[in-house]
Amino acid sequence: MTSACFYPYSHNLLIGGLYNGTIVIWDLRAKTTPVQRTTLSSGGHTFPIYSLAVVGSQNAHNIVSISNDGKLCSWNMNMLNTPNKMIDLKRKNSEKSGTKDNISDINVTCMGFPEGDPNNFYVGSEDGFMFQSQIHGK
Repeated sequence: MTSACFYPYSHNLLIGGLYNGTIVIWDLRAKTTPVQRTTLSSGGHTFPIYSLAVVGSQNAHNIVSISNDGKLCSWNMNMLNTPNKMIDLKRKNSEKSGTKDNISDINVTCMGFPEGDPNNFYVGSEDGFMFQSQIHGK
């Protein structure tokens, strides 16, 4: 497991991100195997999941996950077969190649949401930079 967080609306549920890009949910009352999981063919992550968060309110929330290839996925907890939204995080490099900006992936290692803000988030990259972005917006 590469990341984990407790589900804030039920202390019996633990959400985990795996090295192969799978998200699993354990019910601590069930004792052994996960009670839910994404599949590798879900259209979600194929790289290790480095960070997870549950964002929103008790009545309207999603699991947000991010992998080292810079892919952010938003998941409905009741439908883990495919993400609701996918975002490829990119950055514009300061050097220009021809007339187009040089754009590259962000190799993300951590993610955080300000308390009470389910839209804006920050990510840290393996090269030491921090970036701010939004789930809804450009």
